[in-house]
Amino acid sequence: MHEIELAYGRYRAELAHIRRTGEHGRYADLLTEDAVYRRVGQRECRGREAIRAMVLTTWSTAPGELVAREEVLWHSVDLERGRVVHELRHTMCDPGDGSEHVALATELLTYGGDGLWSSVDVVHAPQAYRGMHRSWARAAQRCGRELDPALLILLEDRDDRVAPPSSDAG
Repeated sequence: MHEIELAYGRYRAELAHIRRTGEHGRYADLLTEDAVYRRVGQRECRGREAIRAMVLTTWSTAPGELVAREEVLWHSVDLERGRVVHELRHTMCDPGDGSEHVALATELLTYGGDGLWSSVDVVHAPQAYRGMHRSWARAAQRCGRELDPALLILLEDRDDRVAPPSSDAG
């Protein structure tokens, strides 16, 4: 087995451990000191410690803390370019009624050597995640679960559609 494939196996095993234990800061230890983390809708994060701080904030608070499972649906290894791409299925914890709330993301990992990754690029549809969070919050509220204030805003009625660009031509 190639070094990149071994590193990817360790990456996935460590992520499973992190999800089980809640030791979110350990994620940064999978990355090089100068790693870059990019995610749709967030600022680019540079450096292991900056990524650690971001992960501790986003994975340890609502709605990120409510992701119970992260399953790889498929992956592909590009040994020539030193990259792995995979599609992830994020499933939130049970809101109390047994319903399942999921969204998909695609992640591109670039290998940095020594079993570490030098960049992580996460692509997803923000509206799909917003919809997942909103449907989970509604189900949790129906079950009498107390909601974090970060989730209450999701229950407000608003139009999440992106408006088409205006045209000044006339």
